[in-house]
Formats: sequence, C-alpha cells, structure tokens
Amino acid sequence: MLEVEALTGIPAKIIRANVRNGLLKACMADRSTMHIRRVDLDEWLASLPAWQARENPTRVRL
Repeated sequence: MLEVEALTGIPAKIIRANVRNGLLKACMADRSTMHIRRVDLDEWLASLPAWQARENPTRVRL
C-alpha cells in the first residue's frame, strides 16, 4: 500500500476505499498485507479522469 501511495501520490485511504468498492483489484497476502499488481494499478489509474489529465496536460476535453 505504501508503494502505491508513493508511486501515485494518492492517499492510502483512497486506495483502500477503491479496493473495497471493487474498482481496484487487489489480493490479501495475509491479514494486513495487500498486493496490487502493476497491471491492475495502471488500469485503475487510466480510469481516473484527473490522472489522465495529469498525464496529458495538453489534452482538452469538450
């Protein structure tokens, strides 16, 4: 979880909420360790409008 937070700048609380809501795939390794595959993280980030805007700052939506 800390790695995902560091990579994205998105707070762990938001990441956990998206996992709970089924928007971000993750699996539990044990009671306190959550694994998120990089592919699943990339797909989730691509689905976020604000993330797309940050990746493509010249892109204009009409």
